Amino acid sequence: MNHIVKRSIAFDNGKHGFGYNRNLGSLTVENNLSIGSTERNFNFDGGSSTFRNNTSCNSGSNDRIIGNDAGGNQWYAGSNGSRCAQYSGSLSWSFASDGRLAVTIGGTAVNL
Repeated sequence: MNHIVKRSIAFDNGKHGFGYNRNLGSLTVENNLSIGSTERNFNFDGGSSTFRNNTSCNSGSNDRIIGNDAGGNQWYAGSNGSRCAQYSGSLSWSFASDGRLAVTIGGTAVNL
């Protein structure tokens, strides 16, 4: 089944942050952030997914993707990329006065 995963955060998961969950459909995975998963932040072993502008930090293992790396991604491959410097500390969230969900990590706003 085809799905879109967009502008989502996976934080400190006990297994994987984002995964295909044996869905062999076409997944669009873009503008997501995954930090601190025990195994992999991004784990896609099958399907025909397209990945764009995702960020992976502090993963237990290297990310694995099968599909189209359409650019702008920063995968975890044994060390953090430059974008991870802005994502250290604890995650907090609240609702802004206009009803939007406001997320911060270490006091810094997350904009995906």
